[in-house]
Amino acid sequence: MIKPSPRLGPLYLQIADGLKAQIGGMGPGARIPSEPELAKRWGVSRFTVAKAVEQLVEEGLVTRRQGSGSFVAEAPLRRAPGYLLSFTEAVEAAGHIASHQLLAFEAADWEDGLPYAPDTPVMLLDRLRLVDGKGVARHRSILSTEIVAETRLTRALASEPGFSLYRHFEAHGLFVATASERLVACPASERDRALLGLEGDAVVVAVTRHSFAADGTPLDAVSAIYDARRYSYEAVLVRQHHVGNMKKDKENQHDQVIGDHRGHIGPRLGPWDN
Repeated sequence: MIKPSPRLGPLYLQIADGLKAQIGGMGPGARIPSEPELAKRWGVSRFTVAKAVEQLVEEGLVTRRQGSGSFVAEAPLRRAPGYLLSFTEAVEAAGHIASHQLLAFEAADWEDGLPYAPDTPVMLLDRLRLVDGKGVARHRSILSTEIVAETRLTRALASEPGFSLYRHFEAHGLFVATASERLVACPASERDRALLGLEGDAVVVAVTRHSFAADGTPLDAVSAIYDARRYSYEAVLVRQHHVGNMKKDKENQHDQVIGDHRGHIGPRLGPWDN
């Protein structure tokens, strides 16, 4: 029997930490011990064990299957800002198989916030993104009809499971050089819950990315929704010199946010008013 110590915090969190160490050496899909087994091992009630397992479920480390038990979850898709990868490239770099299902390929209305000039004719490319056959994200890309025509993008091409938009661009001489990206957390819509197999109160990571060629030509404006349990974001942060008086020198100029007329430096926080 392993006896938790009340001095180290709530018992269920101690058990959750112990389980994290245990499942660290287990592969995705491995079944963890049943709740009665864990209760006996830790010398606690099944209620406490169930709460510990639920903690791991909320952190995306464990998945529950009705009637079968609890299993080690797949590793989340990790993103490191500063190194621009497409969804396909990021998934393949992690050793998994990327594919998609086409949801829509049709004319769309121009809307405020797009990187295209007002009234630019645009098209919608809407896809359910899959990792090893499981839906983890939805990507709604808005493309100018000019780019669609220039790259000869058709519904048939976009319907291919292994289609990659960035690779399609590159095959036609267009290369994504830079992108601006914004992340927020929000409740999943009814449609996205159905597509991603989420519960009614699920939270998703909403990502807005605008991609540009080296000459500044906008190539893609995507609004993506990710299952928050399968998405993490990493950043390397550099503390600025002379933050107090906002001086900028050659050593820290690269940290200035491009396009921000206020000269904002460092990560953005907020918004606080909604």
